[in-house]
Amino acid sequence: MNVFWIPIVAIVFGIGIAMLGLWTDHMRRTQILEHQHRERMAAIEKGITLPPTRSEIEVSRSDRKSDPARVLRSGVLLLGLGIVLYFAINEAGGHEGALFGFIPATLGLANLAYAAVLFNRGRATPLDRADDHLPPQ
Repeated sequence: MNVFWIPIVAIVFGIGIAMLGLWTDHMRRTQILEHQHRERMAAIEKGITLPPTRSEIEVSRSDRKSDPARVLRSGVLLLGLGIVLYFAINEAGGHEGALFGFIPATLGLANLAYAAVLFNRGRATPLDRADDHLPPQ
């Protein structure tokens, strides 16, 4: 009889911990937004230039996410992980399971291709970029 309680308790506590994490994250974000609002209202009242908003900060962070070096590093990491998984599982006797190593390897190849696109885009001169927006003649 006690054996049946183990999965029930595990599921309930697992979902409970996930819900607690979501709630605390929501409360933290709410407090940050309230603090930013009070700070901006005080700056407006004093006539001080406004500090950057959260969305402006997130835009600068999104620029870092498309950094070619970061994408290249994650692509090499995933490709290496996929190759190691394939050979490790294959050596352990799981020939069919070894094919799952191709999943991270494929994601790594996709990241490498994306890094190549980002590197090429970064090499383009400003005049080349301006020409991309012109209609063909």
